[in-house]
Amino acid sequence: MLAVTLGHYRAARHLLRHNANVNIEDSLGFNVLHEAVSSNDPEFIREVLERRDWQRYTSRVDGIPVLLKKICDTPDFYVEMKWEFTSWVPLVTRMCPSDTYKIYKSRSSVRIDTTLVGFDQTSNWQRGNRSYIFTGTENGAVFMEVDHDNKQVIVETMKMMSADNEDAIEMLKPSDELVNARLTTPTSTTFIDTDKIHFERSKAGIYGFRTDKSETINGHESKVFCAQNVEVVTKTRTEHLSAEDKERHNSAAANRLAPLQSLLGMTEIEDKAPTPPPLDSDAGIDQTVDQRNRFNITAVQ
Repeated sequence: MLAVTLGHYRAARHLLRHNANVNIEDSLGFNVLHEAVSSNDPEFIREVLERRDWQRYTSRVDGIPVLLKKICDTPDFYVEMKWEFTSWVPLVTRMCPSDTYKIYKSRSSVRIDTTLVGFDQTSNWQRGNRSYIFTGTENGAVFMEVDHDNKQVIVETMKMMSADNEDAIEMLKPSDELVNARLTTPTSTTFIDTDKIHFERSKAGIYGFRTDKSETINGHESKVFCAQNVEVVTKTRTEHLSAEDKERHNSAAANRLAPLQSLLGMTEIEDKAPTPPPLDSDAGIDQTVDQRNRFNITAVQ
């Protein structure tokens, strides 16, 4: 991470050849690939992407035997998990996502059904009918994504392979289109700011006669809590973009976030610093805070 951030690409390539961890993040939430994109070197970006995909692949495959054993040891079941975001402001509640996951387990297979598939540029959640199926095998696993609306199935087969398997590494080599997409779009990282989060007991009843709220879950009396000041923060970097790419990104982001920002008055954070930023400060992150942000919601352009 340090070698890439400081621009020591020869040293970084040597570390990549010795399988250095490229998924590590700095204190601002950016990883090695984010820093590599800032170099504007397509070949170096390709090398980092290739090693990152290989490490992610082997990490997932190495965990399959343990996961498969836990799945097989668990009795077959079916369960539904419902989740939602609510607010005392009616319009905000309608704009927040919600879904009910249907989870099936049979022998060495797990299936998850969902209807929430994405988020479009008009601030609307996209609905669909998708299933994700995981099936363990003796030497790997098969993962399937089923689109019931379009009657399409995407199948990914994961097999156990050694770290020095050159053919396997070549298989994960990124395309020119993928590298070019990295160079012409902003790099971003999203996280939940936990510093301000606190939990309070939910109340029931009318004012003057309110009591702590409780619910019965599977026969157990349970206390109900609310999470306050939950902020989802996205940091975006654009120093590697051309003037044309920046203008296109800013225009698209403004159109996408305008409805939410006008309603909620969101905070905007954009990282405009050249690489590398000073190590002893948060220089390079410009923050513009709208005093109308009463809902403690954070977004980014």
